[in-house]
Amino acid sequence: MTNTLFSTYRGGENRVTSSTLAVFERIDLGVVRELLQNAAGMGEELRAVSFENQVVEKDSVPDARIAARFTWWFETKTTRHGYDSEGHDRTQVRRHASRLVGDPDAYLFVLTPDANQPAWFAALDGVDPDCAPRVVWFSFAELTRAIRELLEDATRLVSEQTRFLLRELTSLYEADGLLSSDDTVIVAARNAWPEYERHAAYICQPDRAFRADVSHFGFYAQGQIMPTVARIDHYLPSVQFSAEGIEKLRATGEQRAADLVSELLAAGTRDVDASYGVMLLSGPQDPDTIHLPAAIKNDTQTATGRGWAWTLGQRYTELARLTSGATRTSQL
Repeated sequence: MTNTLFSTYRGGENRVTSSTLAVFERIDLGVVRELLQNAAGMGEELRAVSFENQVVEKDSVPDARIAARFTWWFETKTTRHGYDSEGHDRTQVRRHASRLVGDPDAYLFVLTPDANQPAWFAALDGVDPDCAPRVVWFSFAELTRAIRELLEDATRLVSEQTRFLLRELTSLYEADGLLSSDDTVIVAARNAWPEYERHAAYICQPDRAFRADVSHFGFYAQGQIMPTVARIDHYLPSVQFSAEGIEKLRATGEQRAADLVSELLAAGTRDVDASYGVMLLSGPQDPDTIHLPAAIKNDTQTATGRGWAWTLGQRYTELARLTSGATRTSQL
């Protein structure tokens, strides 16, 4: 069942930002503050709500005061290396940072999937020097680490709702490829493998989700990862397999996809007028295709020692692992 908190947007930065704020809205503010501090490695404590006794004011000393005054801005990126060079992303941060001027309790948090802090955040040219310390970068991986540390702390009393929401949020980050540098998707491919050898493509159900940052495509069949790893040309999430669909492809310059649909319909391997996802790949003999020394055999086992498929749908890994000389899936 789809979690409605995470379904406002279909994908990309809007979905990640919306989902993160939906979770933060529904858990204790103190937990949110702690997670942001720990993820960002902040030495000082974020101001949010203060509780004070015997507050001395002009002409009066009230017994207590509860005060809240803070603003936390967020800028979320789902692609890596966006801040490596001058460009739109830096301009956005500069503009957002201008909102911090005159508000000492305001912070701008910038979340990206980068493994390390982009070098630009150490200088932040174009940002008011008084505001620069309150422009704080951290990665989705660091936020996930902070969440896991909180949930694994046996001394903390954390409600079941909070636990559930935070686990769902980290699962979303993982599913969207924000926590790792995996660049290759491997699909279960009993029938898709021979089809790839004939057509240099992968056909699947329409609108099947693949991480946007993957560059290579592999096949798991016959109990092993096949030794041919194709480079992804591009993905068409929904193509109508019909004469009209072929005409539309040709009209938009998708000649290769149009020829592929014609071939598959002529062969009778797909239903006429049905829609499919079409992943166009480099061919087995294409120079962009990677050839491993041998197939990588699956040695995955259940807790009882029974063999188990390495993937039943799709799974992500790094091309560097596949080409490292691994001969068993346990080495990936």
